[in-house]
Amino acid sequence: MKEADHPLKEKLPLPLMASISALPALSIDMYLPAIPGMAESLNAQISTIQNSLSIFLLAFGFGMLFFGPLADKYGRRPLALFGLAGFGLASLGLSLSSTAGEFLFFRFFQGVLGSAATVVIPAIIRDCFGKDTAKGMSTVTMIMLTAPLVAPLIGSVLLIISDWRAIFLFLTGYSLIAFLLTLWKLPETLSTESKTQQRSFLKNYLHIFTTPRIYPYLATFLMSSLAFFTYLTSAPFVYITWFGMSEIQFALIFTTTAVSLIVANFINVRHVSRQGPRNMMYFGLASGCLFSLMLLLVTLANLNMFLTVACFFMIIGSLGIISVNAESLILIEFPNQASTASAVTRTLRFSTGALVGPILALVYTGTPVPIAILVVIGLGLAALMQLVTFMQAKKSRG
Repeated sequence: MKEADHPLKEKLPLPLMASISALPALSIDMYLPAIPGMAESLNAQISTIQNSLSIFLLAFGFGMLFFGPLADKYGRRPLALFGLAGFGLASLGLSLSSTAGEFLFFRFFQGVLGSAATVVIPAIIRDCFGKDTAKGMSTVTMIMLTAPLVAPLIGSVLLIISDWRAIFLFLTGYSLIAFLLTLWKLPETLSTESKTQQRSFLKNYLHIFTTPRIYPYLATFLMSSLAFFTYLTSAPFVYITWFGMSEIQFALIFTTTAVSLIVANFINVRHVSRQGPRNMMYFGLASGCLFSLMLLLVTLANLNMFLTVACFFMIIGSLGIISVNAESLILIEFPNQASTASAVTRTLRFSTGALVGPILALVYTGTPVPIAILVVIGLGLAALMQLVTFMQAKKSRG
């Protein structure tokens, strides 16, 4: 049987899988408007509550590294159920917190346990889609990206009708519904044969890191992540501080990020089966390099804001095509360690994102020019890595 002909491929509940993948976005985007009120309610400094975001991200990355190999050994479905149940209980604990210390404690476990549910999604797609993994990943991503569009709105509405605790009660209910639907609809996709072929916890990671052919894709994935997190980190400065937008205008403009990624994944779904994930990645790299250079020119010439928005729209879409195909090319290499491979790529992605803030602080000039340069560097290095790999492959064939 070919990998692409997995018997459960047509039975996968892709919207449910997208809703599980959306847990991090909902956990972050919904509570951001509530931070000042939370600090007052918990009698804490705003900076203390803001640190809960870093704690969540670090816990999420740690959890993926731990749960990835477990999902490859014991199955996708048990980890998804465990993660959703744990995420729900941690969210309930957050809603009942009476001190900042309690809140940070439950926030850590919300990140760790939530990662158990989300780390299995790319692996399930890899199990069922095989060589068409990029198509499955794009489909789920396209649905999942509605979360960043609606999460701030949901959070704001909940704050109007109640207080910040309602946000975490909402997440408790959300995870409970996802748990019940997973129990009902999500099949186990890891074969018994794959379970019996499992290496030890550490040997799984050793196998991945000693597979040299994934390194060009991993480098491309991380450099595109550098460019993406540069935009996310610097967007408030560019639009609010530099161009003078109001917070409401910024929120409206920022939704173009999700729109761009939805469009990009729609394009990928339509063409990746015919063109292949490698060629689609090349297309994304070419487009991203072109528009990042245009962004640099627009920034250096201090042209109007709408050209900047247009350039970023095209760059973010290009990065979406690059990342989903680069990650899929990595996952394809590991049919029996897909969750472990997913844990590696996602954790390194978060780690790369964490570097952006310090880098931008070092090169800060009070203008958007260093931001544009860093985007060009990220995309340029990703493209250079693929060009060198392509030339080496061509030379070895010749």
